[in-house]
This record gives sequence, structure tokens and C-alpha cells, in this order.
Amino acid sequence: MKKITASLLILLSATSFAKTSFLDSVERMKWGDLEVVWVEDDKFPKFTASVYYENGGISDQIPGATQATLDQLTSGTKKQNQKEIAEFFDFYGANIRNSVTHEYSVLSVQGLVKDIEPVVGKVCELLNDAQYPANELSSYISRAKSNLNNLVTSHAALSDRVFRQMTLKETPFSKPVEGTLESLEKLSPALLKERLKELNKTKKVLYLAGPSGVKDIKDILKSKCNWSNEIRLKPVELNKPSNESAIYLVPVPGANQAQIRIGRYMTSNELQGKYDKFEFLANFMGGGFTSKLVQELRVKRGLTYSAGAYVSAQRDYARAGIMTFSKNETAAETVALIRAIFQDVSNPSKITEQEFKHQQGHLVGGYAFGFEETSSFLGRIMLYDHQNRKLSELEAFPEKISRMTAAELSQANLEAFSWDRLTIVVVGDKSLEKGLSRIRPVKILDYRKFL
Repeated sequence: MKKITASLLILLSATSFAKTSFLDSVERMKWGDLEVVWVEDDKFPKFTASVYYENGGISDQIPGATQATLDQLTSGTKKQNQKEIAEFFDFYGANIRNSVTHEYSVLSVQGLVKDIEPVVGKVCELLNDAQYPANELSSYISRAKSNLNNLVTSHAALSDRVFRQMTLKETPFSKPVEGTLESLEKLSPALLKERLKELNKTKKVLYLAGPSGVKDIKDILKSKCNWSNEIRLKPVELNKPSNESAIYLVPVPGANQAQIRIGRYMTSNELQGKYDKFEFLANFMGGGFTSKLVQELRVKRGLTYSAGAYVSAQRDYARAGIMTFSKNETAAETVALIRAIFQDVSNPSKITEQEFKHQQGHLVGGYAFGFEETSSFLGRIMLYDHQNRKLSELEAFPEKISRMTAAELSQANLEAFSWDRLTIVVVGDKSLEKGLSRIRPVKILDYRKFL
């Protein structure tokens, strides 16, 4: 991975003179109907193999089914129980992980190149023969339900969950991929085995990282995994969110502070050609201690300890949001100030050259170091492929950010954080209702309906 980071640093310091590209380490191949992306990394004799499935939680008839299918993949086969499977991976020092979004899912395995045949062979065995034993699934469901019930004591996590569902309530993406208390009860071994069959027939892309020996995986997959690419996930077209007229207050017991979430979903049409601008906007607003929100909310007024911003995109939608917290008595003041900050950033004349240049330099200067870890680089390639973006955009990013103007930042802010379209969720004490009602009418939500 050193060569990738070095190439990036050369690119950033002398773009016009660079003779090589860090993208030279990326090779695309076709193994039958399986698309393969390989990132050459000979720093260590280890490999990463990540299977991208063009299918995620949005396809779940019962919310949480895909997540449980991959979480419980190692719970047992006809030949081995969960303990024996765990001991197998421990013996080889390998690990298997997964992640599920609404639009796609990823199953990853890491290990030493010399062990690629038994390790990948075992993963294929799991994909073909996972049985999801009832006792192991029951334990999984109990843990998952316990985690959801405990959200009432983790107000930040609860606010994230409520906020996601409320911002996406007009879309097919509102149901949480990890499931609900109600849906978890409906999971069964038969359901998960059927979902696994669907994933095995889903369009896939294999993302590899490691030395050239990692390509030995080709014959293993062909002989043992029995994959096909029959199922494709159709794009979802969304309309812009409706205007919001209320603040949603979620009272919880024992709240000594207010968790504040403000934002909305964005459509794919709003994102086209503007990914980099929105990334800079998120960094400018809440990308660190020197960001706009932290300076205004914490440094100047002491209303919070931290604040963050994001514009997080998938293929068919994105979510733009602000995350912070405050004492109960200053919650309304904090929300009102965030609105004022949005208004200021929407006016280029109120963005000082110093703060603009500082955030520009911060984002460009730290960009290369986001690729030091092979897994991060591989993940970024996967995301760009999922969004149907060209990898050349990765290379062009520093120059694009360096050319941005305050007027472009203001326009991005107007587009992402149009106040009338923003959903506001506050998790805290019931007494917050009076102060918040001066900003917008308040609607009370029962947190239990979001578990």
C-alpha cells in the first residue's frame, strides 16, 4: 500500500509533473460472468477478498433478514457447529466480516495468501451449506432485541435511529436494515436459508487486495462457490422530500442533555456531478475542531462539546445531516443557532477567506492519508463503482477542491440544507417542548415505536 500513498502524495504535490497514478495499482478482470477488481498490495503476504452483492436490506420482506443471514453465516453447517467453524478461522488467523446497507451488502474475508485455498474454500462451504441452527438463531435474536431495548439508555444511538427513520419516511429506505423488535421475532432458519440462496444468485463483484498470489482465488471460487448473477437490484427513483413544519421531540427518561439531529435525504439527481462539493461542504461544516459548527457552537458559545456534519451518498439517495448535543436548557438556542449558521454559509460574503482556505487545505492535505490502509482504498473503489462513478474522480478530487470558490460552497449548502426541507429530531427531556416550540411546532414521538 506504500506505493499507492506515495503516488498520491506525488500527485498532490506536483500534479502536472506526475508520471504515474495511484490508480495504476488497480486492475479490472472478468472471470466468466464475475467482475473482479484487484488492488496490488505486496507490503505483506496477506489478502482481502470482499464480495459486493448488488442487493441489500431494501429487498427484505422482513426487515433485518439480510443482516441476520450474513451475521449468522458461521453459526453452523451440516458438518460443523459454530464453535468448530470459529476454531477453523482462528487456526488460520483469518477473519470474516460483513456489512449491509439498503442498496448493497458486502462479505469480506482476510487471511494469509498461503492459506487462501482452505480459508476461501471454507467461506464457499458456508455460503452453500449454512443451516442457521435454531438455538444459535434464537440467541442472536435475543442479543439483537436486547441491544434495541437498551437504546433508551444510549440517547445518541437512539437519536440516530429515530432520525434515520424520520428523514426517510417518504422512501422505501425507512425500515432499519438491522430489523426491529417486531421483525426479529419473525426470523427463522428457513427464511435465512432462502435469503442466502437469493444472495448466491445476486449480481456480485469481487474486490481483491494483496500480492499477485491472491488471484489463485479464481479456481477456488469456480469449483466451490456455485455463484450466479441472475438477480439485479433495480434503481429507485425518489422525489425531493416534502417541506417539514415540525420539530420531532422524543422524550426519554433520565435525559440530562438533548441529542440534536437535523437533515434530510437527497435524491440521486441532486448529487450528480456534485459529490466533491458536498464532501467539502460536510468537511467545512463539521469536519473537525476548526469546522464552522464546532467553532460557533463550542468555541464561541460553549453550547456543546462536539458537532459533526455529513453528506453520505449511496447510489439512489444520500443523507445530509448535522449531529450535536447540548444541555437541556440550551437545546432550543442550539437549534436556532444552527439555523443561523446555515443562513450565514448560504451567503458567500459571510464566509471569511481564512476559514475557507483553512478547510480547503485541511481536506486536500489529509486526502492521501485516507488511502494508507488497503481496506480503505478498496472500500472507496467499491463505493465509486456502486455509485457508477469513474475512478478518475478519485485522482481529480484534490484539484477540484482546490478550485472551489466560496460561492460554490454557499450553493452546495443551499441545496443540501434548505431549512424548510430539514427534519429536526431532538431526543431529551419532555420539558424541551416549550423552548423548541418557539422555532417550530413540536410533535411528540414515542421512542418505543422506533425499536
